[in-house]
Amino acid sequence: MTQQDLLDSLSGYGYPLVSRRFAGDPTEVLENLLRQSDPRLLEGFPVVLVNAMKEKETLSWERSREDLRRKLPAALGEKLRMLLEMTGHLVRLFGLEQKYSDRTEKLLHRSGAGKQTAEVLERAFARSETVSAGGTELSTQRLKENFKNYVVQEPDTRAVCKKKQEMEYELLLSEIFTARQKEVLKKRLAGKAMTKTEKEYFYRVVKKRLKALAHEDLHQMAKALL
Repeated sequence: MTQQDLLDSLSGYGYPLVSRRFAGDPTEVLENLLRQSDPRLLEGFPVVLVNAMKEKETLSWERSREDLRRKLPAALGEKLRMLLEMTGHLVRLFGLEQKYSDRTEKLLHRSGAGKQTAEVLERAFARSETVSAGGTELSTQRLKENFKNYVVQEPDTRAVCKKKQEMEYELLLSEIFTARQKEVLKKRLAGKAMTKTEKEYFYRVVKKRLKALAHEDLHQMAKALL
């Protein structure tokens, strides 16, 4: 597959960098994408993977019983693992259906993944830092924007607008709070019963951040700097 064929195929799976002519086999497109070093291309991997999942109930990667990394050179296998980690994070971050999270997790497990890097990725995405995949630095901000624009976006209806607002709210929360802190915060907000440990964590950690957010002088400073 030439790079032009790849660009056209990316467009077919919802990541239109140039034009749209054909989509090609999704796993072939994804494997060719792995071999690229251009950040602009690699940042579309989560978009292509999830859109391929939406289009097909089962990908050939999912049907194969062998370790996915055995089919690839070692460096590409590690790059695949990181890109799958990023895809899983984005699927959870934007609240896509559970089936996409489950399918991504299964692929991740079958990629020979060792220790999970979920906390490292969560911190990088929350701070809009770069992350490395096979030696290529990827922008977490662009990864989020690509995913939002090419996977999440739907026709503008009231329900969808509300959903978008909720996602933006979730993204803003993720910039300040960890996953555990958000869970405790939402429980408190909904008036749900919390365990003794959760209550202690709320007053010891979460409440301090809320006080800082509620400070009027900080609000004014933030508005002046934005």
